[in-house]
Amino acid sequence: MYVIIMKLEVFYFMSKSSAAKKSIIVGGLIGTGGLFVSKLIGLAYTIPFSYILQSEAYQSVYAQSYNIYAYLLTIFQSGVPFAVATLVARYIALEDAKSVILVKKIAFAILGLTGFVGMILLFTLSNVIAPAMVAKNADIMANCLKILSLAIFLVPVLSAFRGYYQGLKEMEEYAFSQAFEQVFRVAFLLSAACLVVYAFGWDKKYALYAAVMSTSVATIAAIAQFAYFDRKHQYVVDEMASKQTKACHSAKKIFREILILAIPYLVVAILGNIDQVFNGFLLPTGLKMHYNAKDTTTVISASNYVAGKLNAIPMILGPGFATAIIPHISEALSKKNYKLVKKNVLDSINVVLYVAIPVSFCIFAYAGPLNYTLYYSENLELCTFVVQWMALEGFLSTFAPLVTNLMVSLELRKNVLKNLAIGVLIKGVLLIPFVWIMGIAGAVISSLLGTGYILYKNLKEIHDVYHISYRKTMIISVRILVGLLALWITSILLSKLGLYGVDGSKLVCLFKMCLNGLLSVIVYVVVTLYLKVPQSIFHFQLRKKSGV
Repeated sequence: MYVIIMKLEVFYFMSKSSAAKKSIIVGGLIGTGGLFVSKLIGLAYTIPFSYILQSEAYQSVYAQSYNIYAYLLTIFQSGVPFAVATLVARYIALEDAKSVILVKKIAFAILGLTGFVGMILLFTLSNVIAPAMVAKNADIMANCLKILSLAIFLVPVLSAFRGYYQGLKEMEEYAFSQAFEQVFRVAFLLSAACLVVYAFGWDKKYALYAAVMSTSVATIAAIAQFAYFDRKHQYVVDEMASKQTKACHSAKKIFREILILAIPYLVVAILGNIDQVFNGFLLPTGLKMHYNAKDTTTVISASNYVAGKLNAIPMILGPGFATAIIPHISEALSKKNYKLVKKNVLDSINVVLYVAIPVSFCIFAYAGPLNYTLYYSENLELCTFVVQWMALEGFLSTFAPLVTNLMVSLELRKNVLKNLAIGVLIKGVLLIPFVWIMGIAGAVISSLLGTGYILYKNLKEIHDVYHISYRKTMIISVRILVGLLALWITSILLSKLGLYGVDGSKLVCLFKMCLNGLLSVIVYVVVTLYLKVPQSIFHFQLRKKSGV
């Protein structure tokens, strides 16, 4: 009787929000939706914040400090949340709730400890790292890193919650948590920055400090929100465990499984995100050899701050679908359902291509108005040039992580590490000489060569091992490019009619850009609908033919 009840509990738990839990597309879009709201808010706050700072030098410090913070955070948390999600999905599929609970406890212990070590390390080394990153304002950079060190401890704890519920396919809560954290962060950031600059009249560097402090404040709020959610939902797994008759795995075995799964994810994350280190150390070295001091500051600000925020829009697709990929593919592999594995792989790739290609192209096409209306730019022409080149980097940074996470989820970990290492080596060797010769374009070309190698090798191995054909994806890609051509032509025609501008009223220019972009994207959607691209990707029909 207990076994029957337990099976009913498992069925209830796994079928709740069934559309999101059964479909990798729906789950990926939900995860992406939360990240999209988060990044959209992150993009919106940079407009008033850049005018509070009114300094490309401070914008550069802000962006570069987050580059190093993000990379260290990758080292001290990446791997474990993905491993936790994989194991939770696996043990739920095997109806082993006791092991699920043990995975959760061990995850919090590991991430709490590693986060504490990372916090101490960043705080201690901040005075050494800062002078290597900036020529001026090294003391301000060091203070920003010290403030961010607290977040290195807090964010991994939040990631333990997210990894656990990701494994349970609770993508709605995963998405809500992302948006909640960002709303809280931006509210604190802007209110604190305005307070210290306009109410207290302090130096604008204190607005910078308030901005980096907002990460820790928002993480504490997000942990509290997740703890509240956990109290209301953990009981389902607890009841399943109380009715479970078979023994669970030992803590030692689960700890070993987490490490076995986490280490490849960790190495992949370290290598896959090494651009943050390159942009923090190697890129400034190359830029100083090509540009004068003032233009170097402008390029660093435009590439790390402006382009970084804009490219965050398409780049959410990679993490969004990565969060959905892991539990779905882990469950399919556990059940040896290779047909479903193939479907999940192709669905993920096709959706990301359909959305990321036009978004990245729009960043390229509207780089001038975006810089003019949304950001503080001392050299609009140079900033526009930088953002246009970085739009290509944004697409690469969207698609490559998706394919890399597919490789890891498909248990092809050995070669993905080798491919990543070679790709990183290609970019690392070429970056400084290419930037010296071509400026920021050289940085993007070095990324194209390194990332292109990674994508080719990874996609080839997925094809060879799982016999997945990309023929349909190639057809879809060609049709997407036809839609993109229609978008581009529409944008050019609308620009000639006056719906484009980088002078005069910024509000008017913003309206023109938005109207131009909206109409052009509508044309893209209509053309691709005619070519049956979204129907093929999202598995729907506009209308059914009636039988005669």
